[in-house]
Order: sequence, then structure tokens, then C-alpha cells
Amino acid sequence: MITAYEPDRSIPAKIRRRLTRWSVAHPLDHAPRKSYICFTFDDFPKSAADTGAEILDEVGAKGCFYACTGMSGERHAIGELFEPEDLAALTRASHEIGAHTETHLDCARAGNDDVLADIDTNLRRLIDMGHDTPVTQFAWPYGETNRSLKSRLAGRFDVARGVLAGTNGKGSDMMQLSAYELDETETSTARAAAAIEHAASNPGWLFIFTHDVREKHSSWGTTPAALRKLVRLARDTGAELVTPSMALTRIRDTIHA
Repeated sequence: MITAYEPDRSIPAKIRRRLTRWSVAHPLDHAPRKSYICFTFDDFPKSAADTGAEILDEVGAKGCFYACTGMSGERHAIGELFEPEDLAALTRASHEIGAHTETHLDCARAGNDDVLADIDTNLRRLIDMGHDTPVTQFAWPYGETNRSLKSRLAGRFDVARGVLAGTNGKGSDMMQLSAYELDETETSTARAAAAIEHAASNPGWLFIFTHDVREKHSSWGTTPAALRKLVRLARDTGAELVTPSMALTRIRDTIHA
């Protein structure tokens, strides 16, 4: 689980990550004509479902909550994890539920068939929990994947989000979209703020992700004040604060208009 994970830091693993990043499985065909910002939450803890969603709702924003179903109802370093009622409440409020595997496995280390089976279990468990809305979004646990797996996921999800920093535009890989992480450091918040401000005059598709949203947050989370500051900054730039599915639909509709 997330508390015990250590990535493979060997030279071959670093090379594989770079090759994976350079291998585009499903490019975004067109450049966004305006900026879309997606605030997203991984795993996801109850503090994200409660406080995180409340902060988005204050400005009419909609976010995406990536559910690791094998962690549902458990307590981890990021706090208490979501339960079925959280899925229902978020969906009623027009937020989006994304897939995040059943067991939060390292998708670069596990065999591709094992990863796909784990994802299938994740989707079935969401249905068992009462979530009957189609799940078209995915986030790689730890941001880990490989070239062939990205290609195989292209037919299963519209978008798969990664963890490497950057703004997405024409040619970006929709099976490993870039994202800005909010963690315990002030640097991460400042970097996300700079990206939001840059997008005010340079249209792009931004993802900002974190885990828990609490005053005493984990190393992978942020404070309510920090998240609220970024959400309001994003609103004030005139960007659309929408779910990933909403952003993709609007990018496509704008191109075809």
C-alpha cells in the first residue's frame, strides 16, 4: 500500500520510465483553445470527498476522485478512505469518479495481464458499491506504467492521468497526461500556482492532484487553505474548472464548432 511503497530507482527503471514517457499511445489531436483545469484526488480519502469537494463546490468547480476500491473503508497515512456513500454523494454533486486499480499496485512492475485484471476488479467493485455511471477516467497508482500497457488501456478509458509535472496540449499522451502534485511542501503549491497563472494567457489542459485535504495532512496531502487558494486563483483566471470528461468533451466540441 501507499505507506510502504518504494519505486524502483535503478538505472534500467529510470530508462524505462523515460522511454515510456516518450512513447505516446494516444495523442491529443488538437490544442485547447482555452484553459481547462481539473482538480483531482487520488485513492481517495474521506477528507477529499468532504473538504476537497466542498472547496470546489464553493466556486462551482467539479473535480475527479480516483477510487482505489481495495482501500475503501480502511485507514492509512492519508486518513480514512472513501466508502460507498461517498461515491453516491459526489456523483449527485456532478463530480466524477475515476478508476485507480483495486490494489494500488505498481503497474510498471506487475505483468500487463495482472494489471488489466486488477483494473477490471476495480470497475466491478465500483458497480457493487452502487456506482452505475460509466467510468472513463483512470489515474496510474504512483504514476507508474509502461509503453505496451498504455496502448492496451487506450481502448478502456478516455484518459489516463500520470504524475509528471506539465501542462497538456496538442500531442500530449492521453494515456499519461501530465499533472501538478500538491504535497506537504510549499514548493508544490507554488509550482501549481505558477502553472495556473501561465495558463491564463497560454491555453492548456491542467491537472492538479493531491490526496488528503486536512490541517494535519499526510506527506501526500495539502491543507484546506492551500487548496482553496489555488481553486480561487484558477477561477479568477477565467479557466474552466471541470472534470476530465467535461474538459475532453469541450476541447473536442470547440474544435468541431
